[in-house]
Amino acid sequence: MSNGRSAPFGLFERMLAGRYLRAKRAHGGVALISVISVIAITLAVMALIITMSVMNGFRETLLSRILGVNGHVYVDVHNMPNGEIERLAALAREVPDVVHVAPIINAQALATSPDGIAAGVIVRGIRREDLQALPIVADSIRSGGGFENFEGVESPSILIGDRLAASLGAAENMAISILSPQGAATPFGLTPRRKSFLIGGVFSVGMAEFDSALVYMPIEQAQILFGRGNGADELEIRIRDPDRSAQIMMDLRSRLGPDIYVYDWRAKSQGLSDALVVERNVMRLILMILVAIAALNIVTGLIMLVKNKSRDIAILRTMGATKGAIMRVFFMASASLGMIGLSLGLLFGVGFCLNIEAIQNFIQDTTGFDVFPGTVYSLETLPARVEWAEVLGISIFTILVTFSATLLTSWWASRFDPVEALRYE
Repeated sequence: MSNGRSAPFGLFERMLAGRYLRAKRAHGGVALISVISVIAITLAVMALIITMSVMNGFRETLLSRILGVNGHVYVDVHNMPNGEIERLAALAREVPDVVHVAPIINAQALATSPDGIAAGVIVRGIRREDLQALPIVADSIRSGGGFENFEGVESPSILIGDRLAASLGAAENMAISILSPQGAATPFGLTPRRKSFLIGGVFSVGMAEFDSALVYMPIEQAQILFGRGNGADELEIRIRDPDRSAQIMMDLRSRLGPDIYVYDWRAKSQGLSDALVVERNVMRLILMILVAIAALNIVTGLIMLVKNKSRDIAILRTMGATKGAIMRVFFMASASLGMIGLSLGLLFGVGFCLNIEAIQNFIQDTTGFDVFPGTVYSLETLPARVEWAEVLGISIFTILVTFSATLLTSWWASRFDPVEALRYE
């Protein structure tokens, strides 16, 4: 040091900070705490990245499949004549960013197999060309099935989910009965309507909610079975960007009139959408607290290091080292632990997320334990989506917490009185 000064974060300060970080037998306790601090920050950052990536992937996968099967915006057309429905559909197609409009019927029914096995189902009446326009369904029909007789005159076929087919013990080209609760009026009261349909295909969208209950039926057959006449229940509208559904609804209301009820996918899945947002925010808050707690371990190690190095601090001060230099030495020593922990946490966390399916399969193959059962979570595989902006935010938060935790202790180290420190030496 010349004139008692050194360049901020210069070679001397970096060398001294690195020397303090290296473990010595006499100060093994400090070295152990430093290792524990790095491990704690690594695990906290890793847990935060993995949890938020899984939450992001879960939300994206779930919504993509929900919006792949369901529409984005709906127009209620209950009890409207077919001519009025077609007029509203034509007006809806004129709205910018609307890519598809289809009249549909949604109704609950009971499906029964030839063996007498019954299951509650959701029947969706739809035109063949509209169903073929749903890639998530059309592309997932397993071999041996298709749309050939979906709108057949003599024996129209239906499409059912693979989980529903398994529960009924049914397969392609087998017949099942659909029982409608909306019956026909007779002198003895309402008689439920029942009709047999051949299974023309079995699909799998990868979401248990749909695969275990959904039945696609020609809309003409659904009109007969559920007594809809020549009408429909809803106009299902698909748009380019589902997140812009609010603007599309405003445009639709202005074109269709104030008496027409228009709603979007959020209204249909409001509980699920809100739950995902709340869960994501709460998990982020909890894991950020864990990162802050892990950073406090660095403070503990720094306090012990300062106590052990009080004689060195006093000698450096008498040689002309400034308070700022002492502060920077201990700040670099402690902040380096946080940066090492952050780097390892990012490496392991991102690496885990990018290879999460292989890790899941490895655990299941070696232990036989299904870590992500589809019947519980409605998805077949554990999803993960790394959002790099969020990774950057986690990194900035960890750096701020770590630097803030060490700054005060480093300042305390720089306030040591060399006379008091050397009095009993």
